[in-house]
Amino acid sequence: MASLSRRHMLTILGASVAAPAIVRAQETGPLKIGGMLPLSGPASIEGHQIIRGLQFAVEEVNAKGGVFGRKLELVMEDDESNSTKGVTAVRKLIEREKVPFIIGTYASAVAVAGSKIAREYKVPMLSGGSTAASATDENPPGDPWFFRSWPDSNGQGESTAQDIIRVLKKTKIAIIHDNTNYGLTLAEQVTRVAAAEGGTIVSKDSYNAGEQDFSSMLTKLRTQRPEAVYIGGWAGDGANIVRQAAEVGLRTQFIGSGSMLSDDFIRLAGPASEGFAVATMFESSTPNPVGRAFGDRFREKYKAEANTFNALGFDSTSIAIEAMRRVGKADGAEIQKMMKSGMKDFPLVQGPAGTTAAFNDKGSVDFRCFLAIVRNGRRSLSPVG
Repeated sequence: MASLSRRHMLTILGASVAAPAIVRAQETGPLKIGGMLPLSGPASIEGHQIIRGLQFAVEEVNAKGGVFGRKLELVMEDDESNSTKGVTAVRKLIEREKVPFIIGTYASAVAVAGSKIAREYKVPMLSGGSTAASATDENPPGDPWFFRSWPDSNGQGESTAQDIIRVLKKTKIAIIHDNTNYGLTLAEQVTRVAAAEGGTIVSKDSYNAGEQDFSSMLTKLRTQRPEAVYIGGWAGDGANIVRQAAEVGLRTQFIGSGSMLSDDFIRLAGPASEGFAVATMFESSTPNPVGRAFGDRFREKYKAEANTFNALGFDSTSIAIEAMRRVGKADGAEIQKMMKSGMKDFPLVQGPAGTTAAFNDKGSVDFRCFLAIVRNGRRSLSPVG
């Protein structure tokens, strides 16, 4: 046998001593979990609200000792609402950061692209705000890897259309929507359900996300005198539409999609937001006691009212963390199995009282949305909504 030099012997001994130390550090150091949201770009308003919910959930768990005796570390990626960047972000979170699950993202096209990669790696994704039914429709039936702890765009569109007719008592409806999958899906669902409820769609117009001037479309719409106008799209565009409608003299009831739930929407739309109605899964005045308690804790920490974006980020993160805790390890495939059927007793802050993480075969949670109306610069739940 060839003799080993002193240097080689020290190298081998050093490696044998260091290896267990590295393993111990990996087992006792921070446990990374992944997040992906649009923190810049056209949906950054929503992204910065949602991330607060992720952070709040992690902070509350860490304050109680973390998971498996380890603190959680939230590793975030900015996808800019861009599918290519989203795919890159998913690969980075899985391959480099070794996260067992990902909370993300908001733009549905990015969620669809990213979840395909995550499914290949057997890492579940929980929506960071994506609502379009297309994201959960991509799931293999009965074997979802992309989860949404609230109704998809079909469910939200149905609730909204019913509330336009039943609660707001408007039957002559115009629809304007952006050309994203999100806007198109909502417009189709509101059109179908409103007609079934006895409403009449007087016009449908579309626009590109990020447009700045809606005056021509709104001036034409004014001549049609709709009793209500439904907007399907992102918050910044919706705020511009509502504000510019007031400028061209279009007086009507505006109803928006769930993206328009933030206080930023009210700030951007200004006084024109008064009376604006929107489907919501959560407000701090919710009749859901779990949600109300969340709102109280959020207010105490941030000195601000929690909104739906905060709540959906909190719910998605809390579900994933609890599923990981229940399976006893940071294993994506095992976490996915637990979420498919083992979280039906886990209460959500969103939805009516008693709502739980009971995912359906497509990976969504079904419940009826509330209706919120802006009064005196703040959203309040409709007594009937």
